[in-house]
Amino acid sequence: MNKQFLLIAAVAVLGTAVAACTSAPQQQGGDETAAPVAETFNEARFPQQGVDVAAFSGGIQHVGLPTADIQRTIEFYQGLGFTLATRHDIGGRDFAFMQLGTLLIELIPNDSPAMQSGAVDHFCLDVKDIDTLYARVRDAGYHLLSDGIQDIAFWDKGARYFFIQGPNNEKIEFCEILR
Repeated sequence: MNKQFLLIAAVAVLGTAVAACTSAPQQQGGDETAAPVAETFNEARFPQQGVDVAAFSGGIQHVGLPTADIQRTIEFYQGLGFTLATRHDIGGRDFAFMQLGTLLIELIPNDSPAMQSGAVDHFCLDVKDIDTLYARVRDAGYHLLSDGIQDIAFWDKGARYFFIQGPNNEKIEFCEILR
């Protein structure tokens, strides 16, 4: 089996712990105390939901990991051979991406991360043509956690992204790195 498949499968299994990490995607200046969304997906519409994400994505882009100590976490992963890919202050919060080969781990500042096995905030799919994909996901009735497509100043030319919520309360991000 390829490594990407195994990583996606592992993240899917860990999805049930996601709600313990954070209840909604954090936007710039976002509300850290937002209540969890009660409904994970529209059960009545579930059979109609269907978007061929493979037409937009080549696979996983990164996994989001909450941390109370960014610097300590950076040093830990550097000790394992990861390199610091990028680090930015966004809305007064210090974010970093660590890279090992094609794997990226997004380190997400969080004053009180779950600190337990399975404490993953989200997984992200690398996508293209995010505007079309967003419209298809929205029109298919998936539970959107983002109010439209968000822009962020990570990477050389920035990135655009949105989140949906999965059936186990996991957050799934779709992100297009602008080139």
